[in-house]
Amino acid sequence: RPPSQPPLDWPTRRRIALGSSRGLSYLHDHCDPKIIHRDVKAANILLDEEFEAVVGDFGLAKLMDYKDTHVTTAVRGTIGHIAPEYLSTGKSSEKTDVFGYGIMLLELITGQRAFDLARLANDDDVMLLDW
Repeated sequence: RPPSQPPLDWPTRRRIALGSSRGLSYLHDHCDPKIIHRDVKAANILLDEEFEAVVGDFGLAKLMDYKDTHVTTAVRGTIGHIAPEYLSTGKSSEKTDVFGYGIMLLELITGQRAFDLARLANDDDVMLLDW
């Protein structure tokens, strides 16, 4: 956000959080086959002029048959938003999207980035999750 722009108020942040959760719920529970986004992050939550959230950027998305519990692929995603179990196993599922959503919520609440090398200058952790 530009320095001249005020921070988002709490009702707007709540609206963004709920809208993006509804979008993920739609992908996971109402699409056939279900869609695993695999790159849930603030930059992929698009906002209209009324701050209505829309999940975007499906470049890494995978389709998952309803009877499958996960999809095994080469790990893709954005540093700071990738679930630890996905990194270690290569298996993505709704749970890996939910992890990314949780990191996005931390960003929305704190105003911090999930991964920020600038925090090293203050001897802080570069990962928001470790903050």
